[in-house]
Amino acid sequence: MAESQKEQTRSLTQSARQGVIWTVLRTLSSQGARFLASILLARLLFPEDFGIYGIVLIVTRFATRLGSFGFTQVLIQQKMIDDAHIRTTFTVNLGIATLTTVTLYILAPYISPYLLKEDDLGKLPLVVNVLRLLSVNFILIAFYSVPDSLLKRKLKFKQSSIIGIFGGVAKYLSPVIFAFLGFGVWSLVLGPVMGELIYVIAFYTSTRWVPRFGIQKQALKDIFSFGMWMNMYSYIQYLYKNIDYFLISNFLGLRLLGFYERAYNLMNTPRKRVGDMINNVMLATYSRIQDEDERMNNAMRKVMGTVALIIFPAMIWLWFAAPSLIRFLYGEKWEGVVAPLQIMSVSGLIESVTMIYYPAFIARGMVKNRTRVHFIVLCVLGTALFFTARISIEMVAWTIVGVSAVGFILNSFEYMRHTRWRMSDVFKSLRPAIYLGLMLVAALYAVRELALNWLDIHSIYMLMALSAGAAVVYFGGNYLFKFAEVREILALARGKKRRKA
Repeated sequence: MAESQKEQTRSLTQSARQGVIWTVLRTLSSQGARFLASILLARLLFPEDFGIYGIVLIVTRFATRLGSFGFTQVLIQQKMIDDAHIRTTFTVNLGIATLTTVTLYILAPYISPYLLKEDDLGKLPLVVNVLRLLSVNFILIAFYSVPDSLLKRKLKFKQSSIIGIFGGVAKYLSPVIFAFLGFGVWSLVLGPVMGELIYVIAFYTSTRWVPRFGIQKQALKDIFSFGMWMNMYSYIQYLYKNIDYFLISNFLGLRLLGFYERAYNLMNTPRKRVGDMINNVMLATYSRIQDEDERMNNAMRKVMGTVALIIFPAMIWLWFAAPSLIRFLYGEKWEGVVAPLQIMSVSGLIESVTMIYYPAFIARGMVKNRTRVHFIVLCVLGTALFFTARISIEMVAWTIVGVSAVGFILNSFEYMRHTRWRMSDVFKSLRPAIYLGLMLVAALYAVRELALNWLDIHSIYMLMALSAGAAVVYFGGNYLFKFAEVREILALARGKKRRKA
């Protein structure tokens, strides 16, 4: 019996390890394409174009949550599902997505004026048409979300990742072609639509899953009891992620929103992608051991420590490199991105730790707890932004930092209330990343101050000096302190299993 349990543990660990490797490959390819595209698009388009796209995302992100309704997570989290659960989930998702698309198409002219500052109302027809085209995505997402969830449930991350690689590259690089052809803001719209369409074709071609319609009463009850709270959380998360865009657009205008959107996305990309990479694998893995506290805590400590050792150095480097990085990537017209980017890099550091709780909450069936905490954080954020968004995007950025700290504290204590997880586990997990982070801060500050005697802070040479200094400290710190988590990261990157000492 003990041997059988050990074999199951080894199999689960191997599947999780392979899942991380393939998800890393998917993330690196799609985000490499996204990063390259962001540089080219920033030089081909204007801040107002990104402002229009950013304001439309406020609506489309909300509608995306309507199209999902949280049901597909049930297909991963539940230990036992049958064909009735799958058919019911697909039918309900597609029905809601279709209704959402039709509703948004009709209401677009009435919604859009509330998203714009009075001086920007001349762009209203363009905003309406952009919103209408993007509404097609809701139906496309509903078509492929079920087969994607079934692959993740079976821990078939290789198959899902290969599809994601091709879809992601098409989604992020195709807008560059349209921008070269002079499509303007439409370049930012056509890419996502093409990407989602490729996902649909690829999932159905690869999995040969045949969608079947039907709603079974008991299955609907099962998925709704879980999906209701997932759905409610998704709306709160939507407001949390978009209230800053809405208030900046109304109080400060599309140009400053364009600066803020570039700063937020540049900061958020490494944090979010590493989080998605880890959490997609961990949700499926945690769901298998959701009743085993010791194994869950051990897994969370490893994941939290590993993520921190990736994100902490990236955010610290971003703070110091921002002036030269923005000039190099986007050009002088984007100088307004530097200050909010530096400030929000602190938020990225905090959020990278908080996000480790999310798959654990879901795997344990604690979605209600997670939703309650996030609602409190949303109320704090909305109240603070109502005042700071009237001042500057820098004040908005500092607000995001403060609320991120509140969110970390509340999520930690809520999770500890219902599990054997303790704050000492957090500090133990983060200790290597904190040591390495302090070394990086000291080293990069010294490099910058010395280099300023010869180099301009905006120059490519300053960027090279800071990047070289960060690399030396990162790998040198690992050589001196022998961080186990860093060795694990390098082992995963090579596709090898690290031997125990």
